[in-house]
Amino acid sequence: MKNNIDRREFIRQSVAAGVVAAIGSASLPSTLFGNFIPSKIDISVVNGTDFFENTMKAVEMFDGMSKFVPKGSKVGLLINSPWSKPGTYTNPDVALAVLKMCFDAGAKEIYSIEDASTNYWKRSKLYGKFEKEVGKIQSGGSKTTAKIPKGKCLKEAEISKTLLECDVLINIPIVKNHQGTNFTANLKNMMGACSGSTNRFFHKGSGKSGLFGYYDDTEFLSQCIADVNLMRQPNLCVVDATEFVITNGPAGPGEIKKAHKVIAGTNRVSVDAYCSTLLGLIPQDILMIQYAREHGLGKIDLKKLTIKEI
Repeated sequence: MKNNIDRREFIRQSVAAGVVAAIGSASLPSTLFGNFIPSKIDISVVNGTDFFENTMKAVEMFDGMSKFVPKGSKVGLLINSPWSKPGTYTNPDVALAVLKMCFDAGAKEIYSIEDASTNYWKRSKLYGKFEKEVGKIQSGGSKTTAKIPKGKCLKEAEISKTLLECDVLINIPIVKNHQGTNFTANLKNMMGACSGSTNRFFHKGSGKSGLFGYYDDTEFLSQCIADVNLMRQPNLCVVDATEFVITNGPAGPGEIKKAHKVIAGTNRVSVDAYCSTLLGLIPQDILMIQYAREHGLGKIDLKKLTIKEI
């Protein structure tokens, strides 16, 4: 008898065990314990303190990284890495797990769109184990100007060429508080692919000025964020919701919530809608999420989404 089980079998048993605990085994079909095939899901959520393994599990619930990364493909990773205060940047264990899965799936080239520094990767205790893989990451920061015909406030943007040209785009933000938009995750993370001048337009392009300076016009900023997301749909979103600031974001320091969750999904708007609830927010009240929905970029009614949590 085989003693060891693979990751997919572990997830199958974990899901089955969770269902049994919730409703009792007498109510379950026998297939749950045989050839269990999960129904299509929109969002996966994995809880626990091993953030590297939980990231692997969250993607495995979508049948693994090979579903998103074909062999020989060029992959762009958009990681929220520039910040330094606790709870303000994507946990590097999450990013390392994504990096490993991409190489395992057969990616030919992997680019860091916002050019995550070596110091960022070294914050992980796993850096030594994956130093060789990190060394293979190429810079994806070169910019190009592109039109946004359907943009309402943002008609063009200087943005990463890699983001536009890569075969596979994986968005890897952290969920956290943000003084300008009240919340940030996938949609807001797209600003990390833009040039400084484009980002300044997000904040100052409406011409309004007043007490709050950089965040005077939340409506304009939120619409620009929704507009720039018209440029490229990520193939996969992997969100760090392990430990994050719920006050004084995006730079911190602030009060930290330890949700110990890693979330994955294929639609950034839907995933952001779910993630906003971790800060006690209502998705419909967050302007950039609402504007992105109005662009037709995704659903925000969580009752209409299939969310699987283990």
